[in-house]
Amino acid sequence: MEWQSLNSTLTTRKSYWYILNKNLEEQARLLYKAWFIDFEPFGKSMPDNWTKGTLGQIAELKTNSFSPAKNPDVMLEHYSIPSYDEKHFPVFEIASGVKSNKYILTPSSVMISKLNPDTKRIWRPSCLTGNAVCSTEFMVYEAINPEHRDFVYSIIDDLMFSVFLCAHTTGSTNSRQRATPSVTLTYTVPIPPDDVIDEFCSIVSPMYDLIGSNTYENQKLAKTRDSLLSKLMSGELDVAGITV
Repeated sequence: MEWQSLNSTLTTRKSYWYILNKNLEEQARLLYKAWFIDFEPFGKSMPDNWTKGTLGQIAELKTNSFSPAKNPDVMLEHYSIPSYDEKHFPVFEIASGVKSNKYILTPSSVMISKLNPDTKRIWRPSCLTGNAVCSTEFMVYEAINPEHRDFVYSIIDDLMFSVFLCAHTTGSTNSRQRATPSVTLTYTVPIPPDDVIDEFCSIVSPMYDLIGSNTYENQKLAKTRDSLLSKLMSGELDVAGITV
């Protein structure tokens, strides 16, 4: 089997997962809009037993800090702006190579970039290890009820939240504009009874979990491709006789 054919097979599989992820993301967004903006399952108006509240009533900003200087030998699962832009996947690196303090992430965390919010960078970290951290250019939220993590994620993923961020920034140039974290907690949201949020999360959480799993598989495929290419270029591996 020629390298071009092998590379094409790996690329096709990556493309399949990418398209699947995009479809799942769009389904989750549409479901959030239908339930909590258009109220379609509830007669197209907010039910009387719901209240209008704020993001700060259902989520907290987390700023627990990790110091690389004090823990230089720790292998970090680092969610940075560059790693988001390049692969939408964390970088795994020794803390001694990281120059500044980071926010600590947990499996309950969701986050969105405060830097230049007109460029949307939103993450639901997988926390594949016990040392997940992120750039302080992200705002990290955790639902007050951990079971409602994906309700909070859907709120900050919604277009109207992005519009809100862009309207509440500091800085005079596009390259240095930042959203004000504390102000985001004033963002208006409908607050339904817990059982409604539970039902919503029971639908979207498996979608988000599958997106995370697909992203991880994409990275494994990329590593496989890069490893094979390196071995092919060095002559260590001959795939001429391989068929699939």
